[in-house]
Amino acid sequence: MSNHRPHFPITTLTYNGSLIVAAGQKYPAVAARLPASYLTDTAALLAKIPDDVSGQKIKKGETGNLTMAQKAKLDTLLHYMNQARKTAKLAFPGGQIVKLHQEFQIGEHKSNDLGAVLGRADIILASVQTNLPAMKLKGWTDAETTAFTTVRGTFPASTQTQQSGQSDVKKATTLKDADAADLYEHILTIQNAADLEFPAINPANAAERDEFRLNTFPPDNHTAPAPPTPPQPTPPAK
Repeated sequence: MSNHRPHFPITTLTYNGSLIVAAGQKYPAVAARLPASYLTDTAALLAKIPDDVSGQKIKKGETGNLTMAQKAKLDTLLHYMNQARKTAKLAFPGGQIVKLHQEFQIGEHKSNDLGAVLGRADIILASVQTNLPAMKLKGWTDAETTAFTTVRGTFPASTQTQQSGQSDVKKATTLKDADAADLYEHILTIQNAADLEFPAINPANAAERDEFRLNTFPPDNHTAPAPPTPPQPTPPAK
């Protein structure tokens, strides 16, 4: 696994990588410094990176579509959760703060991801069913319980699909990052071979060094120096 991670856009990596691999293929003396098939393997990585990036975007899009499809049902679920909370406040007033907090999740909003919301919904629904007589005294009916139960029941399969989609996004991102790091390591190795073959101490090597992007890549290793501070004018003599 590579210890190097590119801290710049993937397009910068692939653009410069293509030029550096082409230069390595042009100069046999540089290729001879590298393991067998190293340049070929690097070219294969260059070809793979665009597929990694597009695969990651597709997985993100699929997860987004799942979230959009669930939106209406989630709004309905949130409605019944809030209605149950309001009714519970009437049914258990005064000193029953702990009951309202623990059983009806009033004031509990630490996380708003779908899994956390569904977890709170399950607690509230169970509490409604346990405390149904008291809830009915404040206007709650079996129809609300049924509707609440029904809309909650629409989520398990969808949630599992969404979580699977999120997992696929993570896997695609991990693959892209790993391949990018591997490619970066290969490119740095090719550059090092070129630097050894065409050292900077010989001015005649300037053109070859430019072909291997030794003066411009990686970009974070070539920060432009700060401009000199202009001299301050001498104040006139008094």
